[in-house]
Amino acid sequence: MDQIAAMRTFIKVVECQSFTKAAHQLGISVAMTSKLMQQLEESLSTRLLSRTTRQVNPTEAGQFYYQRSLALLAELEETHSQLTHNNQQPQGTLKLSVPMDFGYLHLAPALPQFRERFPELKLEIEYSDRRVALVEEGFDLALRIGNLPDSSLVAKPLAMMKLEVCASPTYLAKHGTPKTPEDLKQHDCLIYTLTQPDWVFKRDGEQTSVRPQGPLRANNGVALTRAACHHMGIIWQPTFIVGDALRSGELVSLLPEWDKGQIGLYALYPHRRFVSAKVRCFIEFVQERYLAPHYWDREE
Repeated sequence: MDQIAAMRTFIKVVECQSFTKAAHQLGISVAMTSKLMQQLEESLSTRLLSRTTRQVNPTEAGQFYYQRSLALLAELEETHSQLTHNNQQPQGTLKLSVPMDFGYLHLAPALPQFRERFPELKLEIEYSDRRVALVEEGFDLALRIGNLPDSSLVAKPLAMMKLEVCASPTYLAKHGTPKTPEDLKQHDCLIYTLTQPDWVFKRDGEQTSVRPQGPLRANNGVALTRAACHHMGIIWQPTFIVGDALRSGELVSLLPEWDKGQIGLYALYPHRRFVSAKVRCFIEFVQERYLAPHYWDREE
């Protein structure tokens, strides 16, 4: 039995909770996966996996072996990476999940620069706002924006982005300009459905919230921004989406004395003692680009 192959297979089975999914991601047959697990348990004289008709879960001994295997393989991979200089020139394929709007507006234009810096690394990117199952679906890394649910994943903060409330000059000329957050209740608001229902404002230690109403609800911030530019109503969106429209004058920022809040950009990846070279280089690239003081200033 190949001990390293068996350990890698065991880790993937635990993370996928399935022999079939693990086999698919590893590129081996289900029969080979089952055989390796049987050989591993026999070599240890210990039951590592509890099998049901729906999923596979580690036993108490299996959970211990899983954690130790993660640490051992991570050290092995780190040693190999250092000796082969993969820290400088990462190779292979980096599978990413990135938010639709942020990915299209900001990541896509940066990819040529990333590719030039790391020519041996290939990218496979899913542009989607869905919450992917990172480990089960074989993703190395996900970029996410906003509040994150508790999970076993590492959530590394990369940048903070301001939120703005804005509308077109034509809409404001027709309907008037709100002076307080409470005034928004009398306006047509364009509502983003993938975030909290209330718009929250702060000023001098005071906090107030408004539940907006309006003619349009959508799960895409770019679409809402275009609707606002065509005078449909008021939006509450991050500056990485509305920045161009604010700079061009198509939209006007409202309630300037109120803080509309911020949202964070995070990198999510499975918990490991060591982070792979390809994941690390991408995180460092994103931080370098989006933490630069001039980058978000241009969105104001």
